[in-house]
Amino acid sequence: MNRTAAPLTDQGRIKVERDFEIAYWVYGSGTETLLALHGGPGMPSSYLTRLNEVVAEQDRKVVLYDQLGSGDSDWPDDPSIWQIQRFIDEVETVRTTLDLGTVTLYGQSWGGMLSLAYTLGHPSNVNALVLSNTYASGKHYLLDVSEYRMALGADTHAHMLKCEYEDNLDDPGYQAAVLELNSRHLRRATPYQPARSRREFEEVVGPYLEKTGPAYALWGPHEFRGTGPQAFYDISDRLGEVRVPALVLCGWYDELSAKRCSRPLADGIPDTEFVVFGQSSHFVILEKEADAYLGVIRDFLERRVG
Repeated sequence: MNRTAAPLTDQGRIKVERDFEIAYWVYGSGTETLLALHGGPGMPSSYLTRLNEVVAEQDRKVVLYDQLGSGDSDWPDDPSIWQIQRFIDEVETVRTTLDLGTVTLYGQSWGGMLSLAYTLGHPSNVNALVLSNTYASGKHYLLDVSEYRMALGADTHAHMLKCEYEDNLDDPGYQAAVLELNSRHLRRATPYQPARSRREFEEVVGPYLEKTGPAYALWGPHEFRGTGPQAFYDISDRLGEVRVPALVLCGWYDELSAKRCSRPLADGIPDTEFVVFGQSSHFVILEKEADAYLGVIRDFLERRVG
């Protein structure tokens, strides 16, 4: 059963570079801020709305916004825009425009990498990190991707490679393989049953994917084929510079594996707490263990941020 949720207290649009606009929402009215950075890149932030349950009973508000090229924000038709530094600058624009002061950053997936990059560039503006289903090195995730694809079997893996070589990603067999990977490692049914998991993925995550915008080019054509700048970004050698407490979260079946992606965060950042959700994959907040997940975040904020 869902806990009390903080009410929507403000919403609007913020101008960023070249007069583009991004959409934002504020839940609650506390003096402390949990600034949430969504994944994708390109997904709408609405899949993180349940974070409003984390702040409902605290002196804290949560701010969600759709990054440029995502959800209800503007979708520029200019591939040159999709560079990591502009998204770091965008976090700072949101923080200053909304006069948020020092913030706790929550980042899920790509949003976690963005949280780390922002913190390294603006350390005095962040008092804690919640790093969910994320990583410091896109290259580490590429290794995970290779293992997951091969686990589909030799014939399916070879078919995927053939379709990619021929630039035929709309092939029905290729799309079926991507759906299978998504339903195993992106949003997984519990208890797991393949047909049920595929159906639930399309029902639960499908509506969010329909609002995924052009910023996704920063990663690639889909989760299991990284071709953009994000796939090769690596700040793993700078984790020791993070001087705020961090909560690291992941699912046991996460596309960003606990061993290769989350464990290095927990080991590399000096002050961390690390929690793995044993029945979940990448979108824990949309899976069976969502209540436990939100409870862990709530507890961390109460103890470590005040």
